[in-house]
Amino acid sequence: MVSERASKLHYSSIIVDTHSDSIDRAVDRGEDLGRETGQGFMDLPRMRRGNLTAQFFACFVDPKYIAERKSIQRVLDMADAVKQLCAQNPLEIGLARTASDVRRLSAEGKRSAILCVEGGHAIEDDLAVLRQFHELGVRYMTLTWHNTNNWADGILDEARHNGLTDFGREVVREMNRLGMMVDVSHASIKTFWDAIEATSSPIIASHSSCWSISQHPRNMNDDQLRAMARNGGVVCVCFINPHISESYRQQFDALNQRKQQELKELEERFSPGSAALDTAVKDLGTRYEEIAKSEIILPNYTEIVDHIEHIIQVAGVDHVGLGADLNFSSIPRGMEDCTRYPWITEELVRRGYSDEEIKKVLGENVLRLMEEVIGE
Repeated sequence: MVSERASKLHYSSIIVDTHSDSIDRAVDRGEDLGRETGQGFMDLPRMRRGNLTAQFFACFVDPKYIAERKSIQRVLDMADAVKQLCAQNPLEIGLARTASDVRRLSAEGKRSAILCVEGGHAIEDDLAVLRQFHELGVRYMTLTWHNTNNWADGILDEARHNGLTDFGREVVREMNRLGMMVDVSHASIKTFWDAIEATSSPIIASHSSCWSISQHPRNMNDDQLRAMARNGGVVCVCFINPHISESYRQQFDALNQRKQQELKELEERFSPGSAALDTAVKDLGTRYEEIAKSEIILPNYTEIVDHIEHIIQVAGVDHVGLGADLNFSSIPRGMEDCTRYPWITEELVRRGYSDEEIKKVLGENVLRLMEEVIGE
């Protein structure tokens, strides 16, 4: 149960989630996020019930679009879907470009949708495209996704540049000038440090958790957390299971190794591109999804708060926020969708944080960052 104090605090606060991939459900599956879909982590009715006040909707550009020269089009399609969601539900949600927009819409009883781009390759190595994204309403961009692009090394790919190239530093400086937040989630460690050096504005890690708790490559170590504090930035905790639980991460990695070995055997047995291979791979994926459900113990939602608390201890309460990055899978027990956000507030209350501190974690830190970087 959520206590009376926690409930009152939660529903009187502005809750900001800095990363959701949910808009791809509208673009690729035709879902209407204005209705309760029963799918994924959020839609408008569930946002209201959980008082999710402001959502950064990620225009995620899968690296497969690079070869097709369709990265820009992918951003436009997803941005349009967010804007259509707002246009079709004007009494429920509006497009926000600034913190003052978020506060105004909240005062009107509405949700806020904020555009962001996931994957720096989406600008196709052109600052003019970056500027057009900003005009479109994009308010942060991750320098990389998992992949290394032509100007920045990604965390889960081969490093080709030893961090940022000279053009990558230009990207950071142009984002500073425009008032677009530089996002270091998914960046390699060297790219992170180069961005810290290159930026003249506070930066954001929109969906990253703590390496000291779970050694996922995408999590941030304590030196990085302290650097974010010195920079004035905000680290927004990712809720995905391998990011918050070391036990889950180890079990998941071991299971994935088994799966990859079986996949290799299938590729040796069947002809490349054959229907038989496609069917076998699909069956393999389904089987391992079931194995994961039966063999791997899910972490509890309270472990999300362990990461929040660690960032507070290392970087300070002014430098932590929420960036769930949840859509379909890898969801902790008790955080099945965004209606469960009040339980985060309850856990912070239980651990003794003040109302002011909790409000900072829930959204005020990100709003402060937006004010400093984006302005009015």
